[in-house]
Amino acid sequence: TAGIPGAEEKPWRRLPALTGGRMADAVFVTVGAIPVYETAMRFLAPGGRMYMVGMPHSGQKASYEPVIVAAVGQGMVGTKMGDVVLQRDIPWMVDLYRQGRLKLDELVSGRWSLDEINEAIADTRSGAARRNVIVFP
Repeated sequence: TAGIPGAEEKPWRRLPALTGGRMADAVFVTVGAIPVYETAMRFLAPGGRMYMVGMPHSGQKASYEPVIVAAVGQGMVGTKMGDVVLQRDIPWMVDLYRQGRLKLDELVSGRWSLDEINEAIADTRSGAARRNVIVFP
């Protein structure tokens, strides 16, 4: 498993150095940023699959070249919420977090007060942040 920041220029070029020259059999897009969705397919080996986990805003669209995707047998799989059962899974995840086994703090890109909510929204819309948290006193 490897993580490569998608904001770099042509980040897919770094992958073969991490994998012994191979491209990825699976790519998980965990942020809802259209530029990441548009770049993700370039990481895939022939026959690879992109799994869509993080969702962009409704109405946003990514573009692909279908002829290339089809020619190399790649595919996309949607996974929005998977098989989550909120009443069962939220308490379980809270327990894992409290044990230090679920690393959520590392996913937060910014913490804002309620008075700064407009800045937090602008930060998210610009793509500068992916996971902002509003902190209540």
